[in-house]
Amino acid sequence: MNSDVASPAQESNFPAPVYLLAAHLAVLVAVIHVTLGLYNWIRWASAGFLLPRDLRWPLFVFSGVALVVGLLLAAQGRYRRPLYLGGIVLMGIYVVGYFGWHAAGHRPLFFLGEGAGHHGAPLTTVIHDHLLAGPVKFLAIVSEVSLAVVLAYLFVRETR
Repeated sequence: MNSDVASPAQESNFPAPVYLLAAHLAVLVAVIHVTLGLYNWIRWASAGFLLPRDLRWPLFVFSGVALVVGLLLAAQGRYRRPLYLGGIVLMGIYVVGYFGWHAAGHRPLFFLGEGAGHHGAPLTTVIHDHLLAGPVKFLAIVSEVSLAVVLAYLFVRETR
């Protein structure tokens, strides 16, 4: 077998599967956060609060849009390593923020302010219960962790 002959896949301008996986995960995470953010922000706005007491919703919208902008820049080959690092940090904020917010008692300003404090359960129980709280929440967490892993792989792989 002649190893000098390129396969049809190597001759293609189509991106490697890992880039497609990262792009699909980024779009999925962005859609989840923009949708949840807009839905809940509009609910607050319809009650007369342009800036809701729960700041997660505007932050979900802006961070979801930032993911799409980052994806477009990375697709152009611009700023890839900083974008990978930023994506990893954002996914970490999503995951730690989600479980931290629930563990801290659902405080409206994340870890500040009056919280519901109704959990009183061990942290592992809170994490387990909220990981399996519903299909969208489960999909969001799995997608965020998966995207962080893929971005970490790309960050290490690309040395420029």
